[in-house]
Amino acid sequence: MALPNEREVLLTAWRALAGHTNEPGWRCISVATYAHCHLLAGRRFPGNEEALLVGFHLAIPPTELPLGHGFAVLTVDMGTIEPDRVWFGLVRQPAGNPEMFTLMAADMVSTLGAASGLDEGSIFRLFLDRIRAWQNFMRRGRDGLLSAEAELGLHGELILLALLLDAGLEALPAVEAWRGPLHGLHDFETAIGAIEVKTTASEQGFPVKILSLEQLDSRLVESLYLAGLHLSADPEGLNLSGRVEAVRLRLRNDPAALHTFNTLLLHTGYADAMADHYPQCFVHDRSRLLRVNDHFPSLTRHKVPPEISTVRYEIDLDQIEGGDWTLTDILLHNE
Repeated sequence: MALPNEREVLLTAWRALAGHTNEPGWRCISVATYAHCHLLAGRRFPGNEEALLVGFHLAIPPTELPLGHGFAVLTVDMGTIEPDRVWFGLVRQPAGNPEMFTLMAADMVSTLGAASGLDEGSIFRLFLDRIRAWQNFMRRGRDGLLSAEAELGLHGELILLALLLDAGLEALPAVEAWRGPLHGLHDFETAIGAIEVKTTASEQGFPVKILSLEQLDSRLVESLYLAGLHLSADPEGLNLSGRVEAVRLRLRNDPAALHTFNTLLLHTGYADAMADHYPQCFVHDRSRLLRVNDHFPSLTRHKVPPEISTVRYEIDLDQIEGGDWTLTDILLHNE
């Protein structure tokens, strides 16, 4: 989670390093030193581009690096500056949004600092995962904001994650089961089966939107459940940042789970620096957890003519009688 301090430190360093020269090379200022990595604010010349450089003690540097979006990711020869480290540069591209790049760089400084208790291999994997998450985030557009529908959906997925923890699933398996941010077919994929989460704040009924012929196709997974979550706007409820912090609090004693959760959050399009843009508060007032099978009211590939390729539809969960499960029952049933 990027803090204002990291942002100001980087901006101050980049201002101090700014200049003009036709000589290729780097100007750098140290901004943080942790147990397993050293971070420098830098500018690359002759282009004068802002950069964050991160040095690791790696026996074998990776042969492939993630491709940036608005920024380049490259290995850097730093000459005599700590030559025992392998240096990686995150460099803003000319067309890259300066504010977004600053947010990313500050987040990387904060994330690597928070992970300093992990071993170097785990920190380096976190570094690469975080870069990939920022790539996805920057593809979403210049403002970096979730739509109202995506905001509501994220509320629901965070509630379901908390309910899985309440039901006894351990922190890391619960977080790793969250596949929605990585564009999985279903929002959660666990040992108990797949769970598709649908969230609504409708004032009438319990309508949920199904976005494809595959989402409720029970033939594609061993067990499939539909978790319908109904929320109501309420100033006494939680806004999105409050819900995020509530889950973080639950994960605070498992660093691997917490770091994985933070990276998945970024994949969803949520960045802490944008938290103030999501002020609306919701309370979770009721749920349905239903087993999906061939008798469930749904449209799937084998139920529609082959000429129909794409379907979006709504199901009113209030019209489905009985058959509710609990997550605890499902966990016990599948032990």
